[in-house]
Amino acid sequence: MRMPVLSHRGLIAAAATAMLLPAVCLAHDYTYLEGGYVSVDNGSNDDGGYNLGASLNVLPNLAVIGEWTDTGPFEQLSAGGLFHTPLTNTVDINLGATFEHADAGAVDDTGYGLRGGMRRWAVPGKFELIPEVRYVDVFNSDATSLRATGLVRVARQLDLEGMVQSGDDDRFGVGLRYNFGDSASNRRS
Repeated sequence: MRMPVLSHRGLIAAAATAMLLPAVCLAHDYTYLEGGYVSVDNGSNDDGGYNLGASLNVLPNLAVIGEWTDTGPFEQLSAGGLFHTPLTNTVDINLGATFEHADAGAVDDTGYGLRGGMRRWAVPGKFELIPEVRYVDVFNSDATSLRATGLVRVARQLDLEGMVQSGDDDRFGVGLRYNFGDSASNRRS
């Protein structure tokens, strides 16, 4: 029995397909809704409350993002855009800019925020790490912090989320993230 021979073009096409498949299978989801408990350090003590966030992928590499934090004496609203692109089949990098509105009791102010980080599948399809740097300019002062978020897949499109942020703006939180996107990583789990 004679085996078919692939042409030079056939080999290149097969190799390109093999390299692209893992990236498709492990795509990060940028269409989600999340919420949970958050604790924010206000200088003299910690205030607990809730945090709601959302992301909607509007173009292949661009998402609209929003986040609202409310601890009673402190509220913060962030809304903007996030550019994201894969570096490898398990790592994405992202850069974002946000409009910021903060309300601390009788004082409120608006400003802007910048962020940059990465999303990495530490255990593909099961555990994701999201380290990032966040900068916020509001109340005539700026705050730079490092944030680390971990996502553990607990159901097909549901993640348990834990977050720690340290620097000029200290906070931590726990919650859930529901992924609306139909990425292959969601179909695998």
